Amino acid sequence: MKFYTTKEISCILGLSIKTVQKLIRERQLQAFRVDGRYLVSEDILKEYINVRKV
Repeated sequence: MKFYTTKEISCILGLSIKTVQKLIRERQLQAFRVDGRYLVSEDILKEYINVRKV
């Protein structure tokens, strides 16, 4: 399973890193912390993208 950092997600979604962090903080994008960094699984990211398209 692949995991993405906030920087990678910002590039994929075309959003700023701050916006991605806000989405995580507001629990609109599910993430977990490892060594002080937020990581999002590929499955969660795909689900978020699919929901955004609707």
